[in-house]
Amino acid sequence: MELKASVSVDDTYRSTADLVIDGESFTVWTESDVAVDVTGTPWLPTLRVTAMRKGLQLAITPAVDNTALEGSLAAQDVLLDWFPEMLQRTSTQAETAAPSPLEQDRRGVGCFFSGGVDSFYTALKHLDEITHLIIIHGLDISLDNHVLWEEAVDRARTMATELGKELIEVRSNVRLLHAKHGPHWQSQAHGAFLAHVSLLLSPHLRKVYIPASDDESRLAPLGTHPDLDPLWSSSDVEIVHDGIEADRVAKLARIKESAVAMNHLRVCWWNLASKYNCGRCEKCLRTMIGLHIVGASGQCTSLPREIPSRAVRRMYLNAAGEGGELFARENLERLAELGEADTELVRSLSYAVNRNKFQEFLVTARFYVIDVGFGLVRYQARKLFGSNRPAKTTAL
Repeated sequence: MELKASVSVDDTYRSTADLVIDGESFTVWTESDVAVDVTGTPWLPTLRVTAMRKGLQLAITPAVDNTALEGSLAAQDVLLDWFPEMLQRTSTQAETAAPSPLEQDRRGVGCFFSGGVDSFYTALKHLDEITHLIIIHGLDISLDNHVLWEEAVDRARTMATELGKELIEVRSNVRLLHAKHGPHWQSQAHGAFLAHVSLLLSPHLRKVYIPASDDESRLAPLGTHPDLDPLWSSSDVEIVHDGIEADRVAKLARIKESAVAMNHLRVCWWNLASKYNCGRCEKCLRTMIGLHIVGASGQCTSLPREIPSRAVRRMYLNAAGEGGELFARENLERLAELGEADTELVRSLSYAVNRNKFQEFLVTARFYVIDVGFGLVRYQARKLFGSNRPAKTTAL
């Protein structure tokens, strides 16, 4: 059995992979506002992990870069070591080709850029080297959420201009592939997708930074990881995982010095209501507390100036697995180091991490009924009553 992929490029801006998986047809595409790689190479990472989830041989045309092919097999070994019960070893049927004659010195250096803490940290750290910022519709903002996307991309254009960088806008439906055929997006697939986009932009970029979401103290098997991301590189593009030396508070201490970051920081993960930052979810509150710790309370204009104690007490810490509670306990330790032993913020945060089972049940129920349920209703209402603009179906 095989996962068969036939790759083509439409109008130089959209790469499409027509797939046959278990005898069923499926089409995935990624487009950009700049010309994209025309080979099968960019699809190696994202299709490799899907083939591993399904236990299928990967057959891909046209030809792929040999370095990228060998790297994808090395990445397969890493993933199999991490997830032996979820993924299977696959073989590859593909022709290899010599690297295209690209002018190395004329291509730039990219950085994936959501406007969040991790991406701002890497972008500012390598500001003199980075030439392009990359934002993706279909990654953390769904393709049908046009309201939030328009605000996010408008702000990204402003941020890129103020930082003196070019912005590359990308749009993709690859998440739909993983929703239907796997593997798990966060734990096994999203790093491969970022690699896919990196390789797709090879006509313009010779190196791409993937900002780290974890620091050295909490590194664990994950879809994007310093031991995994570089393996997806090709002869034309070097992929670098960056930022594991700094935890979230250290990153906030760095980016608070940037007026661009303080005016446009975007951290919200629960944005069904199409808000840039809701100011109430765990990640928004975590960031606001972190800014308080580094002495930047109220300086970020894209977040509420005051930390709402009631929202902290009701914060659902399991939205991102165990990460929310770990961050909350770390923030409590940092606040104690600052001598804040009996403030309203400390009392509220302590309550959140020490809730009893009944209190936790109420918080969980409230999250799913009010935040999730009502959030979906509001989101669908915006769609039905025409708040969203039509999606673009051609190159951005």
